[in-house]
Amino acid sequence: MILDAAKSYQIIYDTIQKADEELAKKLDLTGKLKGTAFQNYTIYLLISPYDNEKVDLMNHLKDKYARELEQEDQLSRFVNKLLTFELMPLNEEEIEKQMSVYEPMQEKTENSKSHMREFIK
Repeated sequence: MILDAAKSYQIIYDTIQKADEELAKKLDLTGKLKGTAFQNYTIYLLISPYDNEKVDLMNHLKDKYARELEQEDQLSRFVNKLLTFELMPLNEEEIEKQMSVYEPMQEKTENSKSHMREFIK
């Protein structure tokens, strides 16, 4: 289900990205939805169970969304680490602090603690 959530956020991001300016303003009234959708897409992809589809989507993310990843330096590093090493050496406390700024990891989000555990795992 986590991978499905990632794909859903990808669709939200792509819809706003491809919409003309007028429609994009209607879809994203505050101007934050597009950025949040991309962050959530990346995070849910990172915490999804490891399989071939996840690796394919992460490679697609790295290729198709290179500019967006440049703007999200921290997330970009995690994507690159996972694609390169498959296992990430982690300082758990540091990671929890860094990732707590993203919506899926904040306490207001349902299952935020399990998301953090999956990310660190």
